[in-house]
Amino acid sequence: MPGLNVEPNGNARIDLWCRTVTARIEISDAAIKVEAGSLPENPPEMQSAGQCTPERIQADEELFATLAQVTAWRREGENIVLEGPKPLRFYQSSH
Repeated sequence: MPGLNVEPNGNARIDLWCRTVTARIEISDAAIKVEAGSLPENPPEMQSAGQCTPERIQADEELFATLAQVTAWRREGENIVLEGPKPLRFYQSSH
């Protein structure tokens, strides 16, 4: 399950389906800007065989591209919605 972890200083880690990307995120009022590093060519070696299907790799690329286009954010209860061409909802981790 993809996840987004942003530190108070703006450094962030974006966990996609198969890959992880570091980023810098600037947040102010309702605006947000995501400056991500490049998407790694290959998944981490620690992943089990078959874990990263072609569909999940494609999903990584689509989510990564969508994140680069977000311009606003808002809260929905405990969750965060990133707004852009396609809204992205991130739920607070329960573990």
